Amino acid sequence: MRKLLVYIAVVFFIIIDLNSAAHAQQQYKLRQSTAVMGMKSETTVYVKAMRKRTEGGGMMGMGSSLVTIEQCDLQRTVKLNDKKKLYFIEPFTQGNEEVIDEDASKAKVVPAKQNSANAKPQKGGVITQWYSIRDTNERKEMFGFTARHVWTSRKMKPSPDACMMKDSMLMKTDGWYIDLPQFNCPVNYRPVRPPRMQNEKEQPQCMDKFVTHRSGKGKLGFPLIETTTIIMGGSGPQTTEMQTSLETIEFSTAKLDSMLFEIPPGYREAKSEDELQDKMNVQEMMNNAMKENNVNMNNVNVMSETKKAGVIRIGVFAPSGDETVQPNLLQQRMVGTLTNSRIEAIAVSSEDEARKYNCDYTLNAVFAKIKQAGKVGGLIKAIKNADPNAATSFNIEANLILKAMSDGSVKSKPSVEGKYEGKVDDAAGKALDEGCREVLKALK
Repeated sequence: MRKLLVYIAVVFFIIIDLNSAAHAQQQYKLRQSTAVMGMKSETTVYVKAMRKRTEGGGMMGMGSSLVTIEQCDLQRTVKLNDKKKLYFIEPFTQGNEEVIDEDASKAKVVPAKQNSANAKPQKGGVITQWYSIRDTNERKEMFGFTARHVWTSRKMKPSPDACMMKDSMLMKTDGWYIDLPQFNCPVNYRPVRPPRMQNEKEQPQCMDKFVTHRSGKGKLGFPLIETTTIIMGGSGPQTTEMQTSLETIEFSTAKLDSMLFEIPPGYREAKSEDELQDKMNVQEMMNNAMKENNVNMNNVNVMSETKKAGVIRIGVFAPSGDETVQPNLLQQRMVGTLTNSRIEAIAVSSEDEARKYNCDYTLNAVFAKIKQAGKVGGLIKAIKNADPNAATSFNIEANLILKAMSDGSVKSKPSVEGKYEGKVDDAAGKALDEGCREVLKALK
C-alpha cells in the first residue's frame, strides 16, 4: 500500500504541474474534472492574460490546500499553501537543467549551474528525459475554440544516485488543446518531486541535474481533454501502470481580480517545496479515500503470503474482452467491492501469482458486449478522443467465473446484462459490481 500511495501521489502532483475566435475579455473560468484509478477530483482554473491560477483537485487528502499560479510574464510558477500561509517560487528555467533539441540544426545545451568556491558540495544524480510530440492534424470545435489533437510521450530515467526519483517513468498523453489569447506558458520538463512521507527526512543538499532530449513537431497549448497513461518502474513484475483523465466540464468568460494571480499579503516564503507541501500520512490518506470515494482500499495490491485463519482469499484477474475500458482500474474496483471482514481480494496477473499468495479462488471477468446505449453502432473504439458530451450510458454484458484453486472446479459463474449509466469505465464498473455481489452470495 505504501508504494502504491506514493505512485498515486506522484501522479497527482504531476497532474497539478501539467494542467498547466478570440474572446473580447480574455479572462476565463473553467471547471475541470480529473480521474485517477476511479477516484475523481475537480479543479477550478482561472486565466487572465498571461497568468493562470489552479485551485482544488485534492485527492485522498493530498493537495487540497495547494494553489498553483503560473506567471508566464515573469517566467515562474508560484505555489501557495493557504493552510500554512506559505508560498514557494519555482523559475521556469532551472540553472541545473540541460535541454537538447533534436530538431534544431545545432543542439543547444543549457549548462549546469556551478557551485561557488564557498558553497557546500551538493549530492545528486542525473535524470535523463526523452520528450516527443506529434500533432495528428485533427481539429474540432470545442467551447468556441478550434482544438488540435496532439500526442506526447515523456520518458524519465534516473541514475542510481538521483534524489528526486528512483524508478523510471513513462508518460503517454493523448489530448485536445486550444490557444488562449495572450496565455502562452512553456512546457515544464522538470519532474515533479512527490510529497515526503510522514517520517521521511528532507535532503536539502541533494540536487539532481536534468538532461532533456526533445523531438517531433507540434505544440500543446491549453488542455481541454487529456488521457495520460503512466508506467512506473521500468519493466517486469515491479511495473505499475495507471491512467488519468482530464475533462473540461465548464468554460466561461469572467471578470477576474488581478490579486488572484499574486502572492497574498502576509504569506511567508518557504525555504523549499518540501516545506510547502503537507507530509503524507498513509493512514489518513486511506481513510479519506474510503470516505470520499466509497471504496474499500484495505487490500489493494498489498498482501502478505500468509493469510488470517478463517479468511477466504480471492485472486482477481484484470477483466478482458474489450479494449475500450481500463482493465487495471476495473481490477482494483473489483478488489474493493469483494473485500470485507471475511474476504480478502488481491489483484493478480496469473495463477502462479495466486498460488504464491495462497488464494482459495481466482475470479475472471470477460466482457461479451459494451455498446453505446440508444445509438446505432458497434463497440466504442476511441473513447479517449470523445467529446465532453459523449455517451454516458452503455448496454453491457459480462461473464464472471470463480474457480477453486484446489481442484479447478467452478464455484460461481454469474452473468450480468443491462444498461448502466456513466462514462464507459464507470458503467463497466457498475456491471462488475453487480457480478461481484453475486460472487459474494455464492461464498456465504
